[in-house]
Amino acid sequence: MRLAAGPLCALMLALTPASAKTCDNRAVVSDFVERFYAKRDVAGAFAAHVAPDYVQHNPGLPDGPKAAVEALAPMFAAPGSRFELKHLLVDGNLALVHLYGRGKPGTPGGAVADLYRLKDGKVVEHWDVLQPIAPGSEPLAMAPVSADGDNSAHNRQAFLQFIDLLFRKGKTYEAYRRFVARDLIQHNNRMGQGRDAALAAIRELRAAPGASFDVQRVLVDGNLAAVHYRGKLSADDRGAAVVEIFRFQKGKIVEHWDIFQPLPESSRNDHPMF
Repeated sequence: MRLAAGPLCALMLALTPASAKTCDNRAVVSDFVERFYAKRDVAGAFAAHVAPDYVQHNPGLPDGPKAAVEALAPMFAAPGSRFELKHLLVDGNLALVHLYGRGKPGTPGGAVADLYRLKDGKVVEHWDVLQPIAPGSEPLAMAPVSADGDNSAHNRQAFLQFIDLLFRKGKTYEAYRRFVARDLIQHNNRMGQGRDAALAAIRELRAAPGASFDVQRVLVDGNLAAVHYRGKLSADDRGAAVVEIFRFQKGKIVEHWDIFQPLPESSRNDHPMF
């Protein structure tokens, strides 16, 4: 699948510096994604677009592009492996790739969120969240949803208010009633469909003693928005890395995906998963 930078970029370049940065980085990220995930040319993608001092937050890998290529290239080249892009968001110097990945045939695979930071046209930092998919289910089995650039400004304002209410002020009910559609499409198989089912589940999680949810990054790209955070359900819990992705329609959140990964006890690099 070839990912075009989008017809709106030419217009956006004449607007704000932030818009120009997004457009420049979208071209870089689109080519990186095409080489890496679609053509599975891991070495070529990293050689073209990743900086030598690449900072790695995946606890299973050390810093640097060489370690990433050595670990990923054999997996991407394996017969029967499968990597399907579902969403791509680019917002300023940040990019999020949401995909279904299966490195070993015969396994259910997992939902993956790869987050990248760019600087001077190169990928300089990476975070990821990986969640195995329960056997017999595949919540990412869907047609890819593209970002509609026309709605970024309006949806950014709504999403930042949603994040502020939900994460910083803890007003879960108000956040969902104001910004989430009643017929919310839910891809978390632990929750029921609709806004009320999601609201009940989230309120229960957030009511746990010592629970905390610390936002690290927010991206908005057209009708898609995402938040990357550390979630803990108790004071003693190491916590988990979480990415939630939302789709907007007419100013309301109408669809939701999430990926979470418990923090491991050790890491091969000196950086936290955040």
